[in-house]
Amino acid sequence: MTAALLCAASSQAMAQNLEQSREGNRLEAVPLSEEPRRSLFKMPELPDDRFVVFSADQSSIDPSNGEIIARGNVILEHGGYRLEAGQLRYNDESGVAQAEGGVKITTPEGMILKASSVNLSGELRAGVIINARLILADGARVAANRGERFENGNSELRDAVYSPCPVCDDRPQKPPLWQIKALKVVHDKDEQRLYYESARFEFLGIPLFWTPYLSHPDPTVERDSGLLVPQIRSRQELGFVAELPYHIVLSESRDLTITPIIATEEPPVLALGYRQHLGKGYFQFDGSVSHGDQPSEALTGIPDNGFRGHIFSEGRFVHGKNWQSTYHAQIASDDTFLRLYDFSDVDTLQSDYRIEGFFNRTYISGELVGFNGLRLEDDNGLTAQALPWIDVNYVSKPGVLGGTVEARFNSIQLVRFDGADTARATTSVQWQAPVITPMGQKIVFDVFARTDLYDVREAQTIDDPFFAGENGSEVRSVARASATISWPFSSHLGGVSQRIEPIIQLVAIPESGLSTAIPNEDSRTIELNSKTLFALNRAPGFDIWEGGSRATYGLKYGLDMHDIGLDAVIGQSYRVNDLTEFLPQGTGLGSKRSDVVGALDIRVQNWIDISYQFQLDRKTLDPQRQEVISSLGNDVFYVNLSYLRIDRDLEIAERTNREEIRFDATLQATKSCRSLVD
Repeated sequence: MTAALLCAASSQAMAQNLEQSREGNRLEAVPLSEEPRRSLFKMPELPDDRFVVFSADQSSIDPSNGEIIARGNVILEHGGYRLEAGQLRYNDESGVAQAEGGVKITTPEGMILKASSVNLSGELRAGVIINARLILADGARVAANRGERFENGNSELRDAVYSPCPVCDDRPQKPPLWQIKALKVVHDKDEQRLYYESARFEFLGIPLFWTPYLSHPDPTVERDSGLLVPQIRSRQELGFVAELPYHIVLSESRDLTITPIIATEEPPVLALGYRQHLGKGYFQFDGSVSHGDQPSEALTGIPDNGFRGHIFSEGRFVHGKNWQSTYHAQIASDDTFLRLYDFSDVDTLQSDYRIEGFFNRTYISGELVGFNGLRLEDDNGLTAQALPWIDVNYVSKPGVLGGTVEARFNSIQLVRFDGADTARATTSVQWQAPVITPMGQKIVFDVFARTDLYDVREAQTIDDPFFAGENGSEVRSVARASATISWPFSSHLGGVSQRIEPIIQLVAIPESGLSTAIPNEDSRTIELNSKTLFALNRAPGFDIWEGGSRATYGLKYGLDMHDIGLDAVIGQSYRVNDLTEFLPQGTGLGSKRSDVVGALDIRVQNWIDISYQFQLDRKTLDPQRQEVISSLGNDVFYVNLSYLRIDRDLEIAERTNREEIRFDATLQATKSCRSLVD
């Protein structure tokens, strides 16, 4: 093998010897200082990877066999491989290299091998390694007393330890989270697998089980068939539970996971998961099946001794340049099965199909949505299903009378199997234009008009009579004109930034749009808070229209000071007329003068984040609603603590008075997986 040498030699004689021994590969000396340090030779352009490049503090050549002896910070590079050692003997004729003293080899794939000594041959691709420490490309570690690497790329290790965990530099003596020890480990490069003989699995240094044979994919494999990590847990209703997932790769675009679930107190369950990518879309399926006693028939109405299970599926598909569709399907045999086996903790199953079109400045969507409640009080015959739900939205380019125009059509058909049916069609046009005055005030003008057409059947047979309408057809036309004026001030002094922004919003709305014939299907959670304070329509849906001209006024404040940040807002509304029939007192909007609402957010570095929201009675300033959400800690340990108190006598489902505390905490037990194979 022809080789070019980059070595440390300070004499002109050494340069001449190298020049004579490497015909056709001339090395040119670069002038250096007179200090007896590493000499440097400039390498000509190398045409391929046949060359070996050396550097070292000291080097010499044995004239009898041409063997190169290098000492001190030795570096050898060839074909993408890099070898570092304290001492190296290299024979150019045989291609054999013997290295010792803190040996480190880096492969073209990014793997790092550390050893006390190595003997390499076959262009550095094969050899025997003593006290090997191998760091794979993904950070996994392998340690062995003795290893051998063959020219075909395969390796064999004796008395080996494997762990996927990265090393912890501050305490490398700690055992990793889990590791596998074996008498022999063989790495088959072509099959991309690791094979173990007499393997022992350890968790936190504690042996859990032994097997005479074990294999798994090496870290270069992204997907492969085989057992996944088992899960073992206990639960009062189930006893001890073991999940044993097995993953099957069917093709590059399809895979299947089969998971038997065995519990000591309940019948076993077979769970399946299937995924497939279709090029222009994907879908996945998750399901399970079991056979045994259902929950009490008195509670669920489902007979005992039957099949139980669930089906969850979702997908997304692209249909040409402008269209895409998505779907979700959720089905369960009974109300408790999902929570019992920890498949899901949802209390309402939702199945839907949506198709969407994107055309420059126009958006079109059509959706079918079905719900199935899992709570004891749910009556699915009175649960509304959206069949269908259509939305068309167009936004003009800026410049229409200084602003933009948005036109929208929205239609929905709500169907109940045992109750009221509601059909609604809505068309609306909105013009909005922002203006910045010479003095810095920001004014946003808005003009809006909408027409709604309703048709209601069996109006009183609804899930909550409080929101019922009247049978028949109803047409409603509404309009609104508004101006929102804000004047922000800011200062920056000594690393402290402050922002003060007074805001006033004037809204003119004709006395129309208020009708008891229209049911409330989509605006049941209307309330005034810091986020909806300056919203032009504070109802979340279409059914409730907040009529009556009003003025809203408030103040925003912001502070940034080194590692401390603060944002605050407070405000109130004043309406010309009372709307207690449509906006009850507890919402904060029922009277002419609304309750006072606000929020305060405080951030300290990256370890404290506190948010406080409040609603105060408009007369007494007594708290009607208070909520504190706080997060304390860092990546190692953090706590989420929240407190909610509602005391406003709002007799609406799920909005009654209550007080609650929520708490959760997370602790990272180890900074990283501990490793024995530094």
